[in-house]
Amino acid sequence: MAEQARLRAGRRVRQIGLCLLGAAAAGCASGRPAGGAPGGGPPGTDAPAGVRRGDIAAQSDTYKVLQNLGLLANGVPLPFTGSIAMLPGPVADSSLVVVSLSFPSQSFSFVREGDRFRASYTVAIEARQNGAVVSRTETNEVVRVVSFKETQRADESILFQQQLSIPPGSYTIGVLIRDGSTSRSATQEKQVVVPRFGGRPSTPIIALEATPRSNAATRPDLIANARSTIVLGRDTELPLYLEVRDSSPAGVSLHVAIRDDKGAALWQDTVVLPRQGNGNIASGVVRVPVANLGVGIVQAAVWRSGQADTATQAVLVSFGEDLPVASFDEMISYLRFFASSSRLNTLKTGTPQQRAQAWAAFLRETDPIGMTPQNEALRDYFLRIRVANERFREDGSAGWLSDRGSTFVALGEPDQILDNNNQGQQDLTIGQRGRMQAWDYTTERLRLVYQDQSGFGRWRFYGNGAAAFQTALQRRLNR
Repeated sequence: MAEQARLRAGRRVRQIGLCLLGAAAAGCASGRPAGGAPGGGPPGTDAPAGVRRGDIAAQSDTYKVLQNLGLLANGVPLPFTGSIAMLPGPVADSSLVVVSLSFPSQSFSFVREGDRFRASYTVAIEARQNGAVVSRTETNEVVRVVSFKETQRADESILFQQQLSIPPGSYTIGVLIRDGSTSRSATQEKQVVVPRFGGRPSTPIIALEATPRSNAATRPDLIANARSTIVLGRDTELPLYLEVRDSSPAGVSLHVAIRDDKGAALWQDTVVLPRQGNGNIASGVVRVPVANLGVGIVQAAVWRSGQADTATQAVLVSFGEDLPVASFDEMISYLRFFASSSRLNTLKTGTPQQRAQAWAAFLRETDPIGMTPQNEALRDYFLRIRVANERFREDGSAGWLSDRGSTFVALGEPDQILDNNNQGQQDLTIGQRGRMQAWDYTTERLRLVYQDQSGFGRWRFYGNGAAAFQTALQRRLNR
């Protein structure tokens, strides 16, 4: 059966079915292992191929970034993200595969039901080996929300979790999601190797909530972060839930490290997972300070002393769900049309911890609607960068840095565009060569004129346009 919970404003109500994640519920899991002296370990495994710490403006497809992270990720027509983790199974020669999914409300079609809105969906999960289905589950779920606004949420607030008990081996895990009211559906598959645990550590699971279990025969009581993502400035800790099948009364000593895409350790420690009760499982939550990790895709690695076998999990440290992965310095560069130089300078200096605190303050100060989980101003700003890259690209350069692109990103859509290709616009043609275009911003009392003198789409500010744009930009940034 699906593991469920409703998280709303930090309160938790156990249910069987859906898990709806509220804005205030991005907290950490329960349980705390004892810390120890820092320790070394075997070399880190390579980070996932693909996008790591690159060009933020080029990474307009967040789901591609998540796929490169090794996650199940699907965009339109039915967006969702999913992660797969392995824990010790109920018997010695079995493993528990935990499939966690998250959806935005927009993925499903809602209908009015009394004073609420209702949607339904089906999730089918199967494990296949050599073409044969080894295990399969199919679950029908219902989502109820109290307002129409909740049906339009773009953040992945709906959580689903399922557990499969299967023997060790290589499998294809297939996931099918169907909207209950339309023909929309989505499928994703992932090749996984389910280990023979013995005393091997489990997959490090990023846990929204977790109660350490004491016996492998019981099902884990946890809610995993399906997006494998931590947000700098919002989350202070990366909570990693770990298990080892071991009945030693002294617990189990483990080495835990977070490595960058080159294998360098950003953080590492030695911890002791306590045995829970009198059972056969040592389990707990290791809490890693997010401020130590920078920004981008990192790798969480866990291993026991004297053993080469390492359990790993890729983690995305992000600026937010709407902001693709980039380095801190790259992010500041991209904010040149969003915030003043003096405000951005406060983000450039200091230790990683101070930078994280400065970023959190920056988010609060620039968020127009503080009660929502998103910073709508930043969301809209980066959307304009993506649109500008598509609309104003010139000679292969980034469209948002062109004269028209930078205007669009900084000031938004003009109230009116005049083009000398249009009849009746003689004021843009007299005595001039090439195409002319004027953008009017009524509230700014601003007209910016661009000229494509060559006729090859190379639009440049005309006359005093560059100076007028800079004056309007500074006036807006310093409000």
